Amino acid sequence: MTYQTVLNRIREDTKRKLMSAWSMYGKGYIDRPQFLQLAEAILGRSGESAARAADLAVSVELSRLNGRIEASKGVSAARKRKTYMDSLVTVLDGDGDILMKLERLGLNAPLEAAQSAYGDAVAMSDATGWVRQMDADPCQLCRWWWREGQVWRIDHSMPTHSGCECVARLVKKEK
Repeated sequence: MTYQTVLNRIREDTKRKLMSAWSMYGKGYIDRPQFLQLAEAILGRSGESAARAADLAVSVELSRLNGRIEASKGVSAARKRKTYMDSLVTVLDGDGDILMKLERLGLNAPLEAAQSAYGDAVAMSDATGWVRQMDADPCQLCRWWWREGQVWRIDHSMPTHSGCECVARLVKKEK
C-alpha cells in the first residue's frame, strides 16, 4: 500500500466522521459547542494519523535512498491542530454550502497535516534534494512546479496547494 493510498483512506475516513458529527448536530443530538469539540477532535486525530503516515513515508524514502533502515523522525501535526477550531467556526459562521465546506475541510485538514509533517521530516533528513512526485492526476500547477523532474535543494520547501497530493521524492547527489 502506498503512502498516497494510506493518506486518501485517512482523508475519506475523516470526511465520513465529520459528516456523521454534522448529522448528529443537525438532528439535535448534540449542540453547537459539542459539535465543534467533536469535530476538532476528529480533525486532530486524523491530522496526527496523517502526520505519522508522512513520517513513516519519509523513513521509507530515506531507507530506499541510503540502502539501510532509517528510523522515523517523530514529527507531529501539533502546529496544524491549532487551526482546526478557527476553520470550523469560519465554516459554520460563513455563507454558502456548509456541508460542502465541511467535506472539503475533512479531506484537506489531514492532507495539510501530512504535508507539514512530511516537510518537517524531510528537513531533518540527510538527503541533499528532492523531486516532485506527482499524484495520479496532477493539476496544471503541479505539472508546472514539477519542472520536468528538476532536483531541488533539501532546504527548498515543496510548494503545495489545497487538495495537492504530490510528495517530495528524496534524492542524494552522486559523489
